[in-house]
Amino acid sequence: MTERIDPAITEKIVHALATYLKRDPASITESHHLRDDLGLDSVAVIELLFEIEERFKLQIPVQDLPGLSTGGSVAAYVQQRLTEPTQS
Repeated sequence: MTERIDPAITEKIVHALATYLKRDPASITESHHLRDDLGLDSVAVIELLFEIEERFKLQIPVQDLPGLSTGGSVAAYVQQRLTEPTQS
């Protein structure tokens, strides 16, 4: 069962990418691969994920990084993290 990703989350991810890359947000889609299509190296991916952590007020554990390869996978991950119950 696949949940629909909130368009507001996807839009924030795309805008973060566009700001980082100094590109028009309309030129970036959720299917773009961060490395192959957008040309981000590993340092740039980490910097971008720090930005996303700040925007969404969450922490992304290092072990989750390999699954975050496209704009869409980042958006899906953020949505899942925002909707999971908080643990204290």
